[in-house]
Amino acid sequence: MKKAVTIKSIAEQLGLSRNTVAKALNGQYVPEKTRERVLKKAQEMNYKSLDLKRIEISAAKYRILLVSGKPLNNINYFIPLIGGIESFCYRHNHELFQYIYNSARTPFTAFANYVKELNADGIVAVECFDKQFILKLLNLGKPVVFNDFTHSEIVSDRKYDIISANDEQSIRRLVRRLYDEYKLTRFTFVGDSRHCMSFHDRYMGMLLGLVGAKVRHNREEDILCSDDNFDYGNAESLKAEIIKLKYMPECFICGNDFIARSVCNALKDMGVKIPKNVLVAGFDNVSDAYSLSPTISTFSVDKKFLGTETMRTLINRIENPDIPSRNITVSTQFISRQSTAK
Repeated sequence: MKKAVTIKSIAEQLGLSRNTVAKALNGQYVPEKTRERVLKKAQEMNYKSLDLKRIEISAAKYRILLVSGKPLNNINYFIPLIGGIESFCYRHNHELFQYIYNSARTPFTAFANYVKELNADGIVAVECFDKQFILKLLNLGKPVVFNDFTHSEIVSDRKYDIISANDEQSIRRLVRRLYDEYKLTRFTFVGDSRHCMSFHDRYMGMLLGLVGAKVRHNREEDILCSDDNFDYGNAESLKAEIIKLKYMPECFICGNDFIARSVCNALKDMGVKIPKNVLVAGFDNVSDAYSLSPTISTFSVDKKFLGTETMRTLINRIENPDIPSRNITVSTQFISRQSTAK
């Protein structure tokens, strides 16, 4: 007489615990690959109590942790991005958890313990630019996808992915366009190019655009103050830095729209007319760009798509942990407004 197939016999065949196999067969959470192995083996062994339809409907897939270096919900850039992440998790039955990490208040061990207790399958890191935190995060051994990244070089054997806008190419093309159309040669970048990868790439985009146009440029012509001790939102502070420049630029390339708005306010206070005397360009297409006069020319990226693509990349990383690290860029669209309407 043929022996009945039991949870114990399936577990022995797979080298798993009975508890893990029972969870997989009862529609409770286990990692996706483990669940697939258990279901396949159960089918092969003709396990009589198998109800594939019920298991598919009830089983949550992955536990995803969203970690950020600051609160994100009050920053209008991140609302659609986080919305893209949340809607993807909802559609695909993933569990999403959030954690705000502040190195000054929270020891990393506390965060590491949280990740372990959560049994997270993968991590999305947003606004996490501290090099030491990134290295410790990677050493947890979890699949990680970063939305934007540090400007510093990271040397790690761990594999990870980065999702960002096409920053360098976007600015490079704009600078070359302004040179070709208006013969502009005096450009000034405003923003801390060491703040993060995206700011660094935007600065490099300006420099490479000028190189392509064979225009010489000196670092002293830029405003690159560290945002650790400089308030880019203060028009008076920016005005003081602009006055220090040897000459008034023909175009300010700003790290983002928030900085571009402050530059416009500083220039208006100086009696400099935009765009008659000088052009200003920002990045991100948030409300700072279009809510006041002059409206600011900027680059728009589909932020909800950026969030969705971040999740697609993370799921791919979870299910294929050995694929090479990747830096995935999402294209932008230049939106021409009053600040560059020369």
